[in-house]
Amino acid sequence: MSTWDRIKAALRREKRDLDDAIDDATSRGNAALDRRERELTATPEEKLAIEQERGAEVDAEFEAARRRIEGTGDKGR
Repeated sequence: MSTWDRIKAALRREKRDLDDAIDDATSRGNAALDRRERELTATPEEKLAIEQERGAEVDAEFEAARRRIEGTGDKGR
């Protein structure tokens, strides 16, 4: 295998990695845009439900942080 062949193979691997990263970023971006669009067109009841879900997620994050700080982890439950 010549040096040029090794360089081409490395560049192909890099291209594949970059394509995967771009596809991942694109799909995450599209999902975020779809979620935001749903929020904008939601009824007041749906908006309240969305905010309650967000509140529950934040509460769970705080609880996890509290357990880590206190050193209890999941052992105490």
